Amino acid sequence: MDRRTALQRIGILMGGTLSASTIAGVLGGCTGGTGELPFEARTLTQGRDELVATLSELIIPETDTPGARAARVHEFIDNMLTDWYDESEVEEFLEGLADVERRAQGSGAQSFTDLDNDTQVEILTQMEAEAEAWSEDGATGTPPFFRTIKSLTLFGYYTSEIGATQELRVNPMGIYRADISFDEIGRAWA
Repeated sequence: MDRRTALQRIGILMGGTLSASTIAGVLGGCTGGTGELPFEARTLTQGRDELVATLSELIIPETDTPGARAARVHEFIDNMLTDWYDESEVEEFLEGLADVERRAQGSGAQSFTDLDNDTQVEILTQMEAEAEAWSEDGATGTPPFFRTIKSLTLFGYYTSEIGATQELRVNPMGIYRADISFDEIGRAWA
């Protein structure tokens, strides 16, 4: 699958709510890193890379396929923020991370990563509800942080090798079934 096809599919999945910087980064070839050198965060410093890795793993957890952490989505997000997002977008993203930390501290933890899984999910569920309310109210102004982290996580995951090969398992030829009766399907589209 090429980048343009992945971009179209993820855009449909996200309901068309993608920032210009995200689209430019994916089309421009932003990657999660080569894996040859150890990852060194350039924008997500001071432990924020671990926070982003935790958030993205909660959005796409490991199941029978690898999750966002295994796909190195946090590296992809750091590259997007560093190479493709403008200064104001980076500041908004970092403020969103600070808000996540404030919510965690309101729950009695030093950091979001120190919370138990249930409390982490509870905070993200609340943030998702706030993002939904923003959409229903006309979606004006800056999108909520949850929408940004979710779209970056989906982009990073489904354009990674793991997401494209182990999760999507695209069969461009479709499935051939010779035993379908004509009565079941009716006329076929050409």
